[in-house]
This record gives sequence, structure tokens and C-alpha cells, in this order.
Amino acid sequence: MNRTGRFILGLACLLMAGIGDIALAQDIGGSRPSSQRNVVDSLKKEVVFLSSEILKGRGAGSQGEKETAVHIYDYMQGIGAMMLSPKDGDDFGIANPVTGDTLQSRNIVGIIPGYDPKLAGEFILLGTQMDGPGCERFTVNGVPKERILPGAYSNASGTAILMQVAKMIAENKFMFRRPVMIAFFGAGNFSQAGSWYFLNRSFADKEKIRFMVDINSVGRDSGPNTFQAFIGLPDKEILKDIFTVAERPFSLSVKIAEMEPLPGDYRNFHSEDIPFTLFTTGDSPIRGTIHDTPQMLDYLQMAQAVEFIYSYAIMLACKDSFDKKEEVESQDSYERIYSQLEVDRRASFFKGDERTFLKDWVYHYVKYPESAIAAHTEGTEVVEFTVDKNGKVRDVKITTSLSDEIDKEVLKVVNASPKWTPAQLNGRKVPVRISIAVEFKLAQGSKVGFNK
Repeated sequence: MNRTGRFILGLACLLMAGIGDIALAQDIGGSRPSSQRNVVDSLKKEVVFLSSEILKGRGAGSQGEKETAVHIYDYMQGIGAMMLSPKDGDDFGIANPVTGDTLQSRNIVGIIPGYDPKLAGEFILLGTQMDGPGCERFTVNGVPKERILPGAYSNASGTAILMQVAKMIAENKFMFRRPVMIAFFGAGNFSQAGSWYFLNRSFADKEKIRFMVDINSVGRDSGPNTFQAFIGLPDKEILKDIFTVAERPFSLSVKIAEMEPLPGDYRNFHSEDIPFTLFTTGDSPIRGTIHDTPQMLDYLQMAQAVEFIYSYAIMLACKDSFDKKEEVESQDSYERIYSQLEVDRRASFFKGDERTFLKDWVYHYVKYPESAIAAHTEGTEVVEFTVDKNGKVRDVKITTSLSDEIDKEVLKVVNASPKWTPAQLNGRKVPVRISIAVEFKLAQGSKVGFNK
């Protein structure tokens, strides 16, 4: 085998350009793939476990909540997240308002790193409440009784969705410029104590959190329980991002909630002036009752919510900035360079997208430089380029460099690209700026670079 055959050239894409047509949402043929059925099955499996009698409703401070934390920790560690909390959670004490006893609740927090070192100090946080309603205690003829409140909708549903989204982010981490923090908060039923503790006692760099996405009670698709987003005060930029995702093929329709649908951990982030979006299907008479069982949930809707939130997370993680200043255009609007998110029809490569360009062009022609193999240089090379109004690739620039030799190789291949089909906005052709990430990784066990 020659040296070229001894390495794996992994490719990960986009990216600032906002490719959000993930495997769940659309395959090459445009139909729903079987992967969505897998997600439905995974969601159902998690909800059934989280709502099981063994966890006794996952009440805040209970043994069931602790076992839930351990289960989530093992899951997060298994998908490759960098864990910030210990196995049984970052614990904190809360006072039970009924008994006055001190309960020990906990948070599970992990990070999935992004690919852009310039944004390594900025976080997108996806969070949910992992505790449930617990048990209902009462007396019958002087005999104490206990009734488990399963909490499938409140909030095993949000917990299961966030676990699935986290898995997808970990599998496609080189699509995310910023690191994504995944947080499962305890004691949500005690005035969101877990997220308050995280922001005020546990996490020292809350000023580096650029955006918070809260997932709470999703999976009731009937009557008033439609999939909805709540953002607090109106914000044009947040609304634009939400509607951009909603307009994609196969996307779940979303309603913007004018009033708070239900309380959630986003409240504590809002109090710290951190912008947020809550995704929910709202309150329900069954929520938190004995009827709040796994059978009451719409798992297809939940799988569609996974798609939506994952795409939304990519968009947030790849934004250039969260500054409130409006962009000042120094050029005529016809000369402005857009992102792929801003156009009506994206620039395409041989009827495909950036993925096609990576697979059929970059992956096919780029070579691992001998000097990089000898130096055992591995990592991610990030390159930006413009597809102009004529479809020509120009202004190619390396934004994350591994070595001079790898830079030259990537620049050579991208600059040699055939013409693309230009992007269009309002019926006219416009230039767009695209960023892609190429991973160079030596095959595990390879002796290339060490043998003389």
C-alpha cells in the first residue's frame, strides 16, 4: 500500500454557509430516509426509560433524579462530549418548601468543541430540565400511599430530544464553528434552581455564552399544542434565524408564541441578558399528572423537532457575530457578498451542495503532503471562498491552517474548482461566501511518519 492509502482524509462541512439539510431532513433523492425511523425509536426508548417506575418520576433531589444524571452522563461520554460535571452530576442543595429538608439535586454538563479557534471562547448552550414531577403522596384511611407521576411530557420528552441532538452534533462537530454546551439541569420544578446554580455558582464564564436554546415539553401535537418558539421580547435577528430553518425542505412548522407558554430554565439566562429561544408544544392538562405517560407523546413530531433544533444550533454556532449592531453595507446591494442562508437559491456544485463539492472534488483530488505525514500533522483545515455571480470560485483564503504544505494543497484544489451554479436572490444572481472544513487524520495504527 502506498503512503497515500495509509491515511484517512475525513471531510466535514459547513459551516458558515448554513448547510442545514441534515440526513434526517433530506437525503439525496429528496425523500425521508429510514434514519428518521431510527430517531423515533431512540426517542421512544429514552422516554420509556426516563418515565419508568424505577426512576419514580425523577423528582428533584431524589434517587431517581440521580440515576437519571448517571444515565445521561454515560450517554454524553459515549458520544464523545467533554464532560464538565462528574458522573453523578454537579450537585447543589435546595430546600424542600414543604418539609424544609435539604435536597441534593444536580446538573450534567458537557461541551462539544467547534472547529474555529477564533470562536473557541464563545458558547452556544442547549439546555433542558431533566427532573420530573416525582411522586404524589397521600393518605387513604390513615395509610400513607405513593403514586408515581411518570413525567413523560414533563420533561422526559425534552431530555430525550436534547440527547439525540447532542449525538448529532457530536457526529458532525466539524460543522460547528463555536463550541456547543449541552446542559441537563436538575431541580427545574423548584424554580429552575439547577440553571440558576449553573449561572451563579458553577460556571465561571457565563459572559461567554452567546445564546441559549431551551427544550421543554415537546410531543403533544393536538389542539393548541403545536410546535412553537418563544423568544421573549421581539428580536428581528432571532426571528429571521427561526424562519430560515422553518423554510427548509421537510422542516417542522413553527409558531412564534407571543406569551410565555410555560416556565423554563431560559428565565435565568434571560435575567443575565443572554438571548434565548424556548422550543415547546406548550402546557397540557396531562402535564405532570399520572396520565403523563410515554403513550401520550407524538414521537414523529419529536423527531421533526430534533431536525429543527439541530439545524437551528448549526446556524447559531456558525454566525459571524451576535452583536446587535446592524450591518452597514458599503457596496451596492448588487455587489454585496451574501451567505448561503440569505439567498433564495443556494450556489450549487453539479446539482449538489457543499457536501458534493467536498466529496466529489476536494476529497477526490486533495493529497496529504509527504511533509505533513512525516511530521504526523493532523487536524482540521478551514478554507473560505466566494462563488461569484458567474459561478466562478475566487478569493480563496485559509482561515485555519495546519501547515504551509497543507495550505498549498487545499488552496490548489479549491482554486481549480469547476464553475458552480450561482446563488440567486429575488431572481438575480448574487455572490456568496462559503466556508468548509477538511479534516486530515492519519489512520489509527499507521506507522507513516515514523518509519525511516
